[in-house]
Amino acid sequence: MLELFPGNREWSIQILRLIAQAPYGGSDLGETLRTVERIQPGDGPGWVAAWQALGGQTEEGARAARDRGHAATARGGFFRASAYYRQADFFLSGDDERKKTLFLDAKRCFLAGAGLHHPSIEPIEVPFGAETFAGYFCHPRHPRGARAPGVVMLGGADSLAEELFFFGGNQITERGMALLLIDTPGRGSSLRLKGIRTRPDYEKPVGAVIDYLRSRPEVDPDRIGLAGVSMGGYYAPRVAAFDGRIRAMVLNCGAFDLVEDLFDFFPAIQHQMRWLVGARTIAEAREAFRPFTLREVAGRIRCPTLIEHGEDDFIMRVEGARRLYEAIGSRDKALKTWSREEGGAVHCGFDNWAGLFPHMFDWLADRLA
Repeated sequence: MLELFPGNREWSIQILRLIAQAPYGGSDLGETLRTVERIQPGDGPGWVAAWQALGGQTEEGARAARDRGHAATARGGFFRASAYYRQADFFLSGDDERKKTLFLDAKRCFLAGAGLHHPSIEPIEVPFGAETFAGYFCHPRHPRGARAPGVVMLGGADSLAEELFFFGGNQITERGMALLLIDTPGRGSSLRLKGIRTRPDYEKPVGAVIDYLRSRPEVDPDRIGLAGVSMGGYYAPRVAAFDGRIRAMVLNCGAFDLVEDLFDFFPAIQHQMRWLVGARTIAEAREAFRPFTLREVAGRIRCPTLIEHGEDDFIMRVEGARRLYEAIGSRDKALKTWSREEGGAVHCGFDNWAGLFPHMFDWLADRLA
């Protein structure tokens, strides 16, 4: 893996993640590399300050372009600013107030860019009992028929609905499918602003999300797909195991047991995961994640399923993806393990989205055709 911060895999892969978004409108390579040059290795406050400053400068430029009537320039600037504010917040602890402030900055900029985007990106809310999840209904480009297929995309350990648009989300809409990005429990605005923690029975909150998606007049209720990213490689299969309305599922990373495949495999994420469940200690968090396993339910998954995972993933172990693949009950299932020679070998395939996205989303479009 390319290490722009030698010896620091966590910082380096986060830069690779941001670079990967560049072709999809979520960053700029030059802006990213110039900022990296200004950050001293190991300087945590410097990391936050550098990305927050870039976010502010980029947002200011976007506002100026919008005031001059240059909508395309403004849209691109707002989207990149959103990603840079997100970069600033990434390594902050959950109880740091800047986590909320930077999220609101990122959301504000994404909303500004979404308002200038075609096809429309529509802010929505989905009720679930006493809770409400915020997100976006992204209209498809060149929809397939009067009612298009609809896809729910689920991120992982505190991903934001906003950033998933550049994590393959806009490649779903490019293929004629509607997309629902939503901050379900333990993620984005639900966690930061409302204190809604994650839960193992993810089929329950996502069931309400699917209800909403099927109610949209633009969507064919019989062609609902599911996409999971990173720890979403647990969330999405859990949903598919219990919700027979899912017609096809793709996973960018697969997880069989979150304690074995993530919590204990990548100790650097343990404090983050502690925040997701509201635990006081690491030991308490580990116990809280014990029910986050697909051991007893993966065989219930009957929809066509594609799992993609990198052989050099040091964040989520590839063995979890293999075990999930073997346990899934569907006859139409595939596992693509990306090698370092072809690219896509690191977490979420950040080093080869040009290969991974077409492979994954063309497969999904075919199953929802």
